[in-house]
Amino acid sequence: MMEYGVGKGRVDIDGPLVTPLTDQARKSLDMFGLEMNEASRGKFYASGWWRDSTVAADFERVWRINKNKTAVVTNRTESGRREAVSFAELAFRVDRIAAYLIEAGVTAEDVISVQLPNWWQFNAVALAALKIGAVLNPIIPAHRDRDVRFMMGLISSTVCFFPSIYRKFDYKEMMSKIARDLPSLKRLVVVDGERCHGFVSFEEDILGIPWESGNKVRLQEGKPDPDKIAEILFTSGTTGEPKGAGHTNNTMFSRARSVYQILGLTQDDIVFMPSALGHSTGFIYGCITPAMLGMKAVYQDIWDPERALEIIERERVTWSFVSTTFVVDLIRAQRKAKRDISSLRYLVSGGATIPPAVVREAGEVLSARLMAVWGMTENGAVTCTRPEEPPFAASESDGTASPWMEMKIVDLGTREDAGYNAIGELKVRGASQMLGYVSRPSFNKVSFDDQSWFSTGDLARIDHTGHLRVTGRIKDVIIRGGENVPVTEIESLLYGHPAILAVAIVGYADDRLGERACAVVVPISGVELRLSDLTSFLEAAGVAKVYWPERLVIVDSLPYNSAGKVKKFKLQLMLAEDQVLDEGN
Repeated sequence: MMEYGVGKGRVDIDGPLVTPLTDQARKSLDMFGLEMNEASRGKFYASGWWRDSTVAADFERVWRINKNKTAVVTNRTESGRREAVSFAELAFRVDRIAAYLIEAGVTAEDVISVQLPNWWQFNAVALAALKIGAVLNPIIPAHRDRDVRFMMGLISSTVCFFPSIYRKFDYKEMMSKIARDLPSLKRLVVVDGERCHGFVSFEEDILGIPWESGNKVRLQEGKPDPDKIAEILFTSGTTGEPKGAGHTNNTMFSRARSVYQILGLTQDDIVFMPSALGHSTGFIYGCITPAMLGMKAVYQDIWDPERALEIIERERVTWSFVSTTFVVDLIRAQRKAKRDISSLRYLVSGGATIPPAVVREAGEVLSARLMAVWGMTENGAVTCTRPEEPPFAASESDGTASPWMEMKIVDLGTREDAGYNAIGELKVRGASQMLGYVSRPSFNKVSFDDQSWFSTGDLARIDHTGHLRVTGRIKDVIIRGGENVPVTEIESLLYGHPAILAVAIVGYADDRLGERACAVVVPISGVELRLSDLTSFLEAAGVAKVYWPERLVIVDSLPYNSAGKVKKFKLQLMLAEDQVLDEGN
């Protein structure tokens, strides 16, 4: 069997055992139906890939060293405000929020959901939750009623932080409806909202009261176990149904290291993060990494490439983790109106193959080195191209694995090792890997084998040097600008439209986003159907706009195989060759 890694090489599953799991860790794992592989745990500790410490402890150390240094800069697009918070100010607010949560009775078993934009408030709440050992559940602001209700219901969220109104959407109204159906959800904390019945005001009821004065001892006594579940991030996964990836402080640590260690980033670097902090990329590399290293983090809450360049210039940003789509946008904006972004050294990018032209233009136009990564919510950035490699390495592969992660390719038919350069299913395991999907034993059973290998659902090949190249997907998911579109879920919803007889969602190529979603529909006879009819229907169902189809094709029938499944490759070929009967755009 060929298994691939770099640095120290293969992670042996057999390894020395460390101190047995604590009751706190075991209780946390049992609560979410997860297990810890003790042999792997021993190896990870012995190799220094895991540690007896937490992100909260890292932040406690770095803020004292960098008290007057800027920790977070928030750029609010709708108001035009720039808010800068020092490490000392952030630490003060973290303690106040943590003390409030303790006073509210939040314990290590409770889940705190956070659906906030890229504002400093996200960091403060996240670090407060980690400080008291609660389970943090970041949620991207784009999610609406249906998904938010499902996520918080599955994990029994106790507290939720959210904006009052953001991008003209009323989160208070949504959360009020959700709370009526979730008995576990006891406190709704609204940011930028006035105190009112049924809601806790973040500014008045939390930051405006010195909760820490009566909880100093409890704040100092708390030491979360690094092996308990500390974070649950949801992903659409292969079925399109949200699945919560259960991570610990140790898998958090490993995922953060996979980028800053390879690129040699330090506290002197400045990260620009336009990706949502509720997303794996934004959370780990825009919130956790700066908190661990004492690095300044600069946020943009609504993507605008011209504004992004202005921010990068003003804040002297040195690196960013963005989708390939964002890189293309930055190149176009810089060509249009040049900014002094000479401080920018690295643009880390994943989610789609990077064309050679984009690598070249990133260097020529943005003066930045483009680094390719591959990873998932379940395991962070597993691979990365290296600074010592030629610049065009980012367009030739998705990089090599971190020392604490393994990869292998298995043949889709035999399930045996596929060999060098053979395309098959990519499997991974290691110190960055989630412990499993919370409260979903059936998903874990099919996702992991008895040696802890995780089935990614991606098609890929690995060459003799250990370089990975993802070539496609086994799972039926469209990747739009780095975001997975849950195809099965959208199809299921659209089947409920009264004018639709049959529907299939397929991807079509797009220069900017990589892929967009197209709805191929067989309508009820005599009914005229337009794209706006579908999007309005999905909006009413609480589906995020990023998941809506952006093209509608009307056909007389769908092509099926003998098993009654739609032959989607035929639809994709039809779209590529523009062999359509009618388009209802």
